[in-house]
Amino acid sequence: PALAATRRSWAVSARAVLDLPRRRAPQKPAQEAADLNDILAERGACGVGFVANLSNEPSFNVVRDALTALGCMEHRGGCGSDNDSGDGAGLMSGIPWDLFDDWASKEGLAPFERTHTGVGMVFLPQNENSMAEAKAAVEKVFTDEGLEVLGWRPVPFNLSVVGRNAKETMPNILQIFVRIAKEDDADDIERELYICRKLIERATKSASWADELYFCSLSSRTIIYKGMLRSEVLGQFYLDLKNELYKSPFAIYHRRFSTNTSPRWPLAQPMRLLGHNGEINTIQGNLNWMRSREATIQSPVWRGRENELRPFGDPKASDSANLDSAAELLLRSGRSPAEAMMMLVPEAYKNHPTLSVKYPEVIDFYEYYKGQMEAWDGPALLLFSDGRTVGACLDRNGLRPARYWKTSDGFVYVASEVGVIPMDESKVVMKGRLGPGMMITVDLETGQVLENTEVKKNVASAKPYGTWLQESTRSIKPVNFQSSPVMDNETILRHQQ
Repeated sequence: PALAATRRSWAVSARAVLDLPRRRAPQKPAQEAADLNDILAERGACGVGFVANLSNEPSFNVVRDALTALGCMEHRGGCGSDNDSGDGAGLMSGIPWDLFDDWASKEGLAPFERTHTGVGMVFLPQNENSMAEAKAAVEKVFTDEGLEVLGWRPVPFNLSVVGRNAKETMPNILQIFVRIAKEDDADDIERELYICRKLIERATKSASWADELYFCSLSSRTIIYKGMLRSEVLGQFYLDLKNELYKSPFAIYHRRFSTNTSPRWPLAQPMRLLGHNGEINTIQGNLNWMRSREATIQSPVWRGRENELRPFGDPKASDSANLDSAAELLLRSGRSPAEAMMMLVPEAYKNHPTLSVKYPEVIDFYEYYKGQMEAWDGPALLLFSDGRTVGACLDRNGLRPARYWKTSDGFVYVASEVGVIPMDESKVVMKGRLGPGMMITVDLETGQVLENTEVKKNVASAKPYGTWLQESTRSIKPVNFQSSPVMDNETILRHQQ
């Protein structure tokens, strides 16, 4: 009987997932008991994952596998009232230079100089006149910064697969190509593009169409295709993603379930650095603290241009978008992706049995930064990439699922659940799951896969955090305070004011 009951339970669960409606279940009157199907339909966890080739060889297969896995994540996303407009789906990859060079040759342009060319994926206003104004404003900033605008590319798409609600707010989608001749270092090129994007946001903030101009990505390493789409629709909507010239050594995919904000095209994920499954519950405090630092943050890498980077956050954006902005600021200021994640989303390190005994330098790292960056706290599975490293980390509570596996033919996969990609089990040489506060990274340039403690030891050993703590920490000792006030209330209030 117990076995039969278990089978019936699994059958109900399977039917609930397989027959999942494309919309959020309607609210039941308070007196009715909740139905299992409705509970499953209300899952508020996004679907995320990545595919990475350890040989760093761009291929269409990586993109195809990522889209296959994304298609299996539909049950984790939300849909609008039309049953067809997704809360959001997207894919981050390396820049498909072969595809863009093929387009350039057809347009009579020279092949792109890959190390000195930035590619922007841009959402532009729907109105043609507004779009022309926005394009002119974007080009002016690039030109003023000494960058050469090489051209605009209309992104080919299939409008027939877009839901009614998403179609009403759909932006014009173009790609812009710019040449950065004044910088040779790859990180300086990324910084220059970051500054340009910030200057564009500042220059257009008073325009009537300011909210309709959005850079999904602007980089010489990564590009993002996303929108208010369902999982299976993303690859059908963006025709580039069907083109076998679209090759990348990695791909991060994301299916959104919107919780704290209404779905909008720019709020689909991945963001510019992160794909986030979860929510940041401390967002108001985090935004306030970031704003309080705007006047004091400095770094030599910015060459005195820190003022042009402000503001660091946007109260109108989602919690994920603001976390992404903070991570991007740290990354462009010279931090590695893993270091930025450890600063923003630290694990529960106090009294940690392994760290205390084997890796005290990791505790020193967390102690050093705890007074400089408040934890962005809440359930969070974060996938991240700067184009050279791909990784995933889980917040200290560990309330979001994350599985990973590595194969003998040189691929690493991370996903919200197993079974999203057809897999020959005999090829799996390593697998596991991320627990609370854990992280995994893939170095695309060296082919190294680092699991949790290796990642953190490498980051924490890079600087003498323990020495800095000893030299700079002042301990405030408790004193014996008065047991009752010695001033009258008016005097106390005057002093307080």
